Amino acid sequence: MLLCVLIVQCCGAFSVAAETRAGTLITNIAKAQVKAEEGEWTLTSNPVTFSVAERLDVALVRANDNAIAVSAGGVAVPVTLTNRGNGQEAFDLAATPSDATARVRLIAIDRDGDGRFDAAIDTPLVDGRTPALEPGERLSLLVVVDPAAIDVTVTELVVEARAVTGSGPEATLFEERGDGGVDALTGSTEARAQVSVPIGAEGAAGPVLFKSQSVRAPDGSTIPVVGAIITYRLEARFPGPTAGVSIADPIPQGTAYVPGSLTLDAVRLSDGADADAGTADDAGIAVTLGDIAAAATRTVQFQVIIQ
Repeated sequence: MLLCVLIVQCCGAFSVAAETRAGTLITNIAKAQVKAEEGEWTLTSNPVTFSVAERLDVALVRANDNAIAVSAGGVAVPVTLTNRGNGQEAFDLAATPSDATARVRLIAIDRDGDGRFDAAIDTPLVDGRTPALEPGERLSLLVVVDPAAIDVTVTELVVEARAVTGSGPEATLFEERGDGGVDALTGSTEARAQVSVPIGAEGAAGPVLFKSQSVRAPDGSTIPVVGAIITYRLEARFPGPTAGVSIADPIPQGTAYVPGSLTLDAVRLSDGADADAGTADDAGIAVTLGDIAAAATRTVQFQVIIQ
């Protein structure tokens, strides 16, 4: 009768590290150590191997909160693109002004990072497509906007980025289109991103209030489903001294205010009527700015949840 002890060993040790790169081959071999009356020996399993799939994710944000005015010679709107996936990926960019009084001349890589377009330094994108970016790599971009009418009434520029491999709801599969021919699939950003930038005419006569929104669903996507959080951002821009300013915004029907989410210039305000400048409930939010002493931008932000 043989007595034996099987000790199963696996190559490699578990550790927490950076995300594994798309296309990486992961191989596993097990070993069994056998001890019996007649001796000891080692059994080795067959190897099993798989390739890590590519996850497609992207982020696109404003480079700063500076006021942007469309002048006669055009203006550069700076944005920052980040490849948030785990593989090399290029992205297609498009930008759309809110009306026809302004037009997009080009989108360029801001080579020196100064936020201004210089044709001798900065590189225009061909057909709006970026070069392939490494995982986590950031790219500073400039959207150059020109006036297209004598009276410029544009208020917003919407910039959008999409992965060249493809985009769509989370887990959309693109077979064999990832790095090295592996499968690629969309992540929580759906491989697309959008940012709204307030812009206006040079020398605008009066204050401007600009509102934008972003959506975050329970599954991490940007689909406005029940339970999704909507973040509203209100930017009040004042070209000079302005007296007695207050901002009010009703809570949209079908949503409820998220308690404690009201902020002014990134400083949290209490929801109740007290010493600070804000109040908020399921009816709406209100913020008192009072007298604005000089040219300034004040930002109010709050959240609602879709019921």
